This record gives sequence, C-alpha cells and structure tokens, in this order.
Amino acid sequence: MAELEPHARPLAAATAATQESIGAWALRHPMGLAALVIGAVGFVVTFMVQDPLWSMPEPRLTVPFFGAALVLSVLSVARKEGTLILPITGLALATLAIVLGWFLMMAIIVGVAALLILIMSMVL
Repeated sequence: MAELEPHARPLAAATAATQESIGAWALRHPMGLAALVIGAVGFVVTFMVQDPLWSMPEPRLTVPFFGAALVLSVLSVARKEGTLILPITGLALATLAIVLGWFLMMAIIVGVAALLILIMSMVL
C-alpha cells in the first residue's frame, strides 16, 4: 500500500532520463539556430537603420541577411535537424526585413481594423 500505483507516480523520475541539456540540444540544431539568429539580426538591424519606417529598406543591407538565412535554412532541412520552426522563423524574419515598410504599414492597418471590429462587436 505504501507504493504508489504507476499512474500516480511523479513524472520527475520518468522525464529525468529524457531531458537533455540546452547545450546538447543546440549541438543537434546548429544550422537552424544560426538561421534564426541571422534572420533576427537582419530584422533588428534593418529596423534600427531605416529612417522613415514606411519606406522600403536598402536592398544592399537586407539581401545578404536573406541569402545567409536561406542558405542556413536549406542546410538545416538537408541535415534533417528535426526542428523546422527554427529555420522557418529565421527565414521569415529575414524576408520581413526586405519588405519592412510594407509589413509595418500592413500590420498597422490590420491592427486598427481588428480594434475597430472588436469595438463594433462589443457595442452592437
């Protein structure tokens, strides 16, 4: 009676063997992480350098980040690293950096429209 039934045992014992360190996980996904970092850096750099936010950014700045993120994403998928969210997110951020002005204007329009829809649905 002192021993717990299998379904009532703590999960800590079962999950301790399956947990791996962050370093080991990062070593299994280097290209995906690199694609994510390159894409995020490209997006932040483009956002910080661009003067009027509604204009299109300089292609000489954004295209190298996009190219590097694309190559790293393809390598990540070719290596079958397992996690597709890392290279896809990195490539998406690098792509958004290319069309940052259009993306920001569309985000503002969609946000205002969503806010108006929310207000109208609460009022009516």
